[in-house]
Amino acid sequence: MTRAALLAVPALVLPALVLSLAVVLAVARPHPDWLAAAVRGAPLVVFVGGAALGLFLRRGRLVLGLVVLAMADRALVHLGGRAVFDAVALLLPLNLGALVWLGEASLLTAPGGARLGVLLLQAGAVLLFQRPDVGALVVSLERPLVATHLGAWTALPQLALVAFVVALCLILARFLTDRRPLSAGAAWALVASFLALDGASVSGLANLYFVAAGLLLVVGAAWQDPRIIGLDDVTGLPTSFALNKALLRLPRRYALARVEIDEFARFREYHGAEAARRMLRLIAEALTKVSGHGGAFYCGAYTFAVVFRRMSAELASQHLDSVRRAVEAATLDVRVPQRAPGQPGRVGSVVRTVSVTISIGVAQPPGRHADPHGVLRAADLALDRAKQAGQNRVSA
Repeated sequence: MTRAALLAVPALVLPALVLSLAVVLAVARPHPDWLAAAVRGAPLVVFVGGAALGLFLRRGRLVLGLVVLAMADRALVHLGGRAVFDAVALLLPLNLGALVWLGEASLLTAPGGARLGVLLLQAGAVLLFQRPDVGALVVSLERPLVATHLGAWTALPQLALVAFVVALCLILARFLTDRRPLSAGAAWALVASFLALDGASVSGLANLYFVAAGLLLVVGAAWQDPRIIGLDDVTGLPTSFALNKALLRLPRRYALARVEIDEFARFREYHGAEAARRMLRLIAEALTKVSGHGGAFYCGAYTFAVVFRRMSAELASQHLDSVRRAVEAATLDVRVPQRAPGQPGRVGSVVRTVSVTISIGVAQPPGRHADPHGVLRAADLALDRAKQAGQNRVSA
């Protein structure tokens, strides 16, 4: 059985236990005083604590999922009304379904901030549903899609039921694709959200299930394969921390490489920070496609490291030279601010086609008991030789 399959088993079972506990708490009411106090404090612990954990681990999708659930919970509590209920029942499942297909991005980056902005715009739209002049739109959310009597089975309108089915299909498709615990947690969170909305008319029941849904997302994120935690916000590559861990697990035969973008400080100064970020992502993507099963890491200051297991420095150099040529041939079109001639104070922009080159140093252990960090320093020396020889080359 593969590692992904082994991870998938507890990823399915553990959330089921969490949801079963929520159902037991919902049925076994009223609660004892100590348990009632714990249930009242649960939203703060799960939503705020889980979001803090997501920010610490740079798991933007976890934070966004918790924001979606918290906003849905607060909207039903503080706004109320059938119009708000219908809007939440439609938007909540679609957001959870889309969330698992998004790439991971910290909320402190532009992509992550944009995703949070979309959720805030949705919150504003839900507020508008309280206005009396949007009555026709509210009626359309309630309008049956097919002639059937589902009112005895669920309080959700048919359009919301379709949204839940679509979201469930999206999440299950994603789970079958990546087998990641976060996808499994999102599937169970969707079920808990359905129970929350279906029991929204019962005091406290929706809140209990929304908290369970948030906890399910946290469980899925906490169970995630630790290899994908600690990614650089710009390049998406593992950072130096992950590189140090990889150096401890090397076989006796390996090669290490240092990669640096030539004259990149000048590139950033001339073309701007956004062009620099895009170029970093382009080179990171090229390094992830290196042949020979090389593992790429971002070490900061425009430098990368590549680890080749069970490979000589000579063969690794050949694989990396293909990456060097690909980077040399690649270009980006960037928009750079520029002052309009003869019009002081007015700033326009101009599109430039830009490119860079990279220099690479490669080293292998000189003996059986060589220190991998010493090999990495040897790769740094080889990189210096490549730059002194004129840049845009591989040195071993």
